[in-house]
Amino acid sequence: MLTADYKFYTETYHGKMEQAEFDRMAVLSSAYLDELTMGRTSGTLTADVEERAKLAFCAVADAYLLNEQGGGIASETNDGVSVTYVAGISNSKTEAAGCTKQRRCSSVRPACCTEG
Repeated sequence: MLTADYKFYTETYHGKMEQAEFDRMAVLSSAYLDELTMGRTSGTLTADVEERAKLAFCAVADAYLLNEQGGGIASETNDGVSVTYVAGISNSKTEAAGCTKQRRCSSVRPACCTEG
């Protein structure tokens, strides 16, 4: 099963969750990616593919945590200071919408964005 350690999550992916949460979400992320790729991430990967797979792993971990916490912002008004939250992951506007860089990977985390 593919996995990324907490050091990779914080230093390369620039994730923000605490290590205890990361350890818990890592189990789910690994199982999800293993199922999604039909076990192909368990074998030998090239360095480039492994790096991208680990970034996906971290994005999935963040998505699971965000979903567990109730989701991101669905709508927001400035003058009336009204904020509406989504009930988990959806295609609605989330905090990730603040990233203005072109994305080569999941839009779940702006930290995952790379210019391309």
